[in-house]
Amino acid sequence: MSYFSEKEYKIKSEKEDRWFEELYFNRWFHSCLGPILDIGCATGNFMAINPEIIEGVEIDEDCYQIAKGRGLKVLKLDVETQMGELVGDKYQGIFAKHVIEHLNDPLDFLKQIKRILQPGGRAIIMTPNCPYMLERGFYDDYTHRRPFTAKSLKMAAYDAGWKNIKVYEDFRCFTGLGFLMRTFKISSKNVRRVQNIFLIRGLSLILDLKNE
Repeated sequence: MSYFSEKEYKIKSEKEDRWFEELYFNRWFHSCLGPILDIGCATGNFMAINPEIIEGVEIDEDCYQIAKGRGLKVLKLDVETQMGELVGDKYQGIFAKHVIEHLNDPLDFLKQIKRILQPGGRAIIMTPNCPYMLERGFYDDYTHRRPFTAKSLKMAAYDAGWKNIKVYEDFRCFTGLGFLMRTFKISSKNVRRVQNIFLIRGLSLILDLKNE
């Protein structure tokens, strides 16, 4: 088993274990009718939130086999070399969590996402929040190739042909925060606002793109 399939993205079988994935879905895709593509879907925890409309692609063989064994719609695909095989204008939503920092050619990746996303569709790309994360574990993952700042994300998206571009920090999750958010129905936006007051930095940047 690979590190990612066994430790980083192990199967979350119970719904309460998948609260974070459900939060992501509700934040950005709650009104999306699908299909949605999860790029770098790992073992399929995000796909499991709504398997009727979420498809996935994954390069890691162990993760791919696990997701496939869960009955999820997953394709073994290398986004560095095979994104061109995906059908254009197919998806209403695209989710790529911590993928872009692994790539040799992020510009082509963003162009391919634009090509396969339907007009009016939305793409969410997440990546470690650099330079803040450079000294807090970015290169602990030996497969990381390129750190992104908010400015470099915007620049890459612009050069890839995107016009409707937003970049913002995700909120920072602590032990027990999920329980508080569920119990008191606290939105991620309000968590981020409170954390900003106390100068608590988010660990991820979110590139939020809409296809015009």
